[in-house]
Amino acid sequence: MKRALPVLLVFLSGCLVQSFHPFYTDKSKVALPGLNGEWDAVTIWGDKAATNLPPWRISGNELVAYDSATPSSKIRVTFFKVGERLFCDSAADDVGDGPKLPSYLAQHLRGVHVITKIETNEDTLAFLPLDYDWLTVCLGEGKALLPYLTRAEEKNWMLFTATPADWENFLTTYGSDAKAFPINHLYLLKRHVSAPGKEPSSH
Repeated sequence: MKRALPVLLVFLSGCLVQSFHPFYTDKSKVALPGLNGEWDAVTIWGDKAATNLPPWRISGNELVAYDSATPSSKIRVTFFKVGERLFCDSAADDVGDGPKLPSYLAQHLRGVHVITKIETNEDTLAFLPLDYDWLTVCLGEGKALLPYLTRAEEKNWMLFTATPADWENFLTTYGSDAKAFPINHLYLLKRHVSAPGKEPSSH
């Protein structure tokens, strides 16, 4: 992994909330077969996606993601529901052998869990990451009690050790808060439509 560190620095510097344990309990897991299929990346980490990317693919609990000039990467995803809100717990699966790694995979390279809030309809799918800076302030003000670990050499990084039940209690309170899940680091996908007479892509 060391060869990839310069590429991944921005994603490993505390931009995302990372948890040692899953964000969900077994009872909250849901199946979303309607999300299966191919999706074109419109926005990646809040920026416009490259137009030549292959479609991202969702199949059950696997997401195959692409980023500009990088190989594909497989992400293990678990969809779950807290109240009326949908979320996605994700972790790295297959990092591949390429010299660079897609940014979506970069967020998971510590071998831990990342959470995003999901907003979707028939044609679009949005992933909204839990905001690290907002959560840091929330913890500092005593509005949330979530245990975490730190490293002396990485002052702007916390690895949360909260239990799945702890996270679900947190999401019950803050899952609908727009400041907790802002759009500034949005991942927006649009349902891929194959050209007439052309078979769906396979990779």
